[in-house]
Amino acid sequence: MSLTPFQKRVGLPALAAVTIAALLMAVDDRFGPAPIVLPFRYGAVVVHIPWLVSLVVIGAAATFVAWRIGASLTQQAIVAISPAVVIGGAVNLLMAIVVTAASLSGHRIHPIDFVGHFIVGWLALPAGSLLIGSFPLLLRQVRKKGAGAKA
Repeated sequence: MSLTPFQKRVGLPALAAVTIAALLMAVDDRFGPAPIVLPFRYGAVVVHIPWLVSLVVIGAAATFVAWRIGASLTQQAIVAISPAVVIGGAVNLLMAIVVTAASLSGHRIHPIDFVGHFIVGWLALPAGSLLIGSFPLLLRQVRKKGAGAKA
């Protein structure tokens, strides 16, 4: 089985980014400071500042590695957000199953809690941090392409 050009350019950087992100999440959970809890009516968004800062660095590094092996801008952005998509997606899927099971067993479920805690806290905030890390590299490439097209 041969790898497609997309798999060759994205596979290793994305796998490395997800693995490093998962390891740093475990380190933050064990040794990091207490998270900031942003409550709202039916739940809370839990913000781990060291985790989000480490994701900025991971997003930059993953984008750089993808760029070095010839990935397109879109592929680099996919690589950059891959930890949030993989980890946040898995957590959201698991929690959707838990919430559905709780609802079916008669527990009162507030959908806004799921959106706030899991989608914002586990997907949107991490993806935003990863993209912030990738922006300098992506913008530099966009500017170079724009300058090259005008010349």
